[in-house]
Amino acid sequence: MIDFGNIKIKKKIDKQLKATEVLSKSRNLFADEWNKIEKEREKPSNYNNLIQIDYDEFLSRVVEQNPNFIKSLVESVYNGDLYLLKNVYCDEEIEFIKKEFKIFSENNESTFYQMLENTPNFHRWIDKSKATHGYALKHIKHSYFLFSWNKDNSGVREMIMRTHRPLKFPAGLSPSQYENNTPKDKIVERVQIVRYVPKGFVEPHVDPVPICRFVFSVYLSKRGGEDYSKGGFYMIDKKNGKLDMEKSIDAGDLGFFYASLRHGVNVIDPDKQSNMSDTCGRWWIGYNIHNSDFIQSKKRHTGMPYNINS
Repeated sequence: MIDFGNIKIKKKIDKQLKATEVLSKSRNLFADEWNKIEKEREKPSNYNNLIQIDYDEFLSRVVEQNPNFIKSLVESVYNGDLYLLKNVYCDEEIEFIKKEFKIFSENNESTFYQMLENTPNFHRWIDKSKATHGYALKHIKHSYFLFSWNKDNSGVREMIMRTHRPLKFPAGLSPSQYENNTPKDKIVERVQIVRYVPKGFVEPHVDPVPICRFVFSVYLSKRGGEDYSKGGFYMIDKKNGKLDMEKSIDAGDLGFFYASLRHGVNVIDPDKQSNMSDTCGRWWIGYNIHNSDFIQSKKRHTGMPYNINS
């Protein structure tokens, strides 16, 4: 387990816990602003602009709940801006997450479970043969899925959740909303740690808005470093052009944007080979809120592919 005695990490944890405590007792003024703008305007589909800000500074502004900041943030995100919060995870934390992924995948077979009661944490190797089988989107990746109802022996899920709980607030949710749900409640939280292996990708798509407005991403790799050198995250502008976002992303950053924006992941290192025991590739964390499999598949809110050439 990571050494939480590290002074910098300990200070960050204290800030996250304090912010969560304060926001849990506050009326969510962001939700009020979201309800207004979503009634007045159609949902956005095009990327607009990149906003970069330090994570601690952003967290402080969220806790303050200044009306001008609330209004400007909601308008900015709804206009199609991507927010990139810098300095969220340090190298030590990133290596801890990767190590736990590797340990779990080495000690457990690749498998798949529907999100039903008592679903365990599991990992799945999704290669070309499985890229379209039973999924709403075409993709190739190696994923490790963690659920709130399972014991968190390593502490990796709790570390990820401490980062995200206060960020649920500007999305119009309470910090603990859905956290105690199990699949029978029909809406559940899920943490997904992903290695986009060489030749890995996700086709262009939009994510479901009704459950959570934001798509949250934690980036554990920097393109051009040891992990990978080609491909990566892109967003789509009003001219249907793919805009490369990876050039602005550092390992340890956290991004969020409105879920209806079109985006995808270009093929990672297409000239390389991969296998399950490798550690190369593009590492990423997704904090997701999903319909469980207690909802019929045709009624579930899922990601939808988008043909950028249409």
